[in-house]
Amino acid sequence: MKKVLAALMALALAATCAACGDNGGSSSTGGEDSNGSSSAAATDDQSWEKVESAGTLVLGLDDAFPPMGYKDTETGDIIGFDIDIAKEVCSRLGIELKLQPIDWNNKQSELENGNVDCLWNGFSKTPERDEQFNLSIPYMKNEQIILVKTDSDYQTLEDLAGKTIGVQADSSAESALEAEENKEFKDSLGEIVKIEDYAMAVLEIQNGTIDAISIDEVVARFYLNNDPDAYRILSDSDGNALSLATEDYVIGFRKSDNALKEKVEEALREMSSDGTMKTISEEWFGEDVTTVE
Repeated sequence: MKKVLAALMALALAATCAACGDNGGSSSTGGEDSNGSSSAAATDDQSWEKVESAGTLVLGLDDAFPPMGYKDTETGDIIGFDIDIAKEVCSRLGIELKLQPIDWNNKQSELENGNVDCLWNGFSKTPERDEQFNLSIPYMKNEQIILVKTDSDYQTLEDLAGKTIGVQADSSAESALEAEENKEFKDSLGEIVKIEDYAMAVLEIQNGTIDAISIDEVVARFYLNNDPDAYRILSDSDGNALSLATEDYVIGFRKSDNALKEKVEEALREMSSDGTMKTISEEWFGEDVTTVE
């Protein structure tokens, strides 16, 4: 009888220890710590390690967004200001840069599905994108302006009442038109046409299919430099471009990819400090337009 009782006590003790072991195990494999936060959260971010191990940063872009990133019609190569900056960043991080053109309408899914590591191509910071992505420090300013043909009669936003304006689909220019401060202007328009990219939008305005384009100022000035007699930017009485929104250009990462973002930002700050970013900016814009501190 004593042996039976001893055996039962041993089994009970073993069960108690096993239960304690289970509780301890769940705590060490992603349970909450004493502060209620995930103990694994701080160690789960391997975004930089994955890129470093692969030896390649895959950059997702719209390859028709000059002068930030676009396809050279003579060589077929993708070139641009953002491309040169990204190449230098990758060089400093000891990795290669892979350029991956994507459908800009599907940029979030391309990033979330792991097809690209970041979105970097005149990517404007907006409240919506701040919620969707992990955005880098700003590196450049931009304005959303209105581009028209030089020989058109349009001089003010009011002149475009009832007219057709083109905008790149799912762009910050589209977001600017949707903003509350531009509601009166948007409501005055006859039609807003969503166009695949700005290269196509320029063809549309040349053909008279649309009357104006809501467009990033840096892109508009690229077309103005290449064909100064064909287009002009709507300006106020002081000659300044009429702006629908002032924005920062940033780089978009997955929400969880803090480690990768911080590595890229570190390189950007180094480039700003040693003058490399200024040099690249002057090559593309004739002046330093960067804002990294």
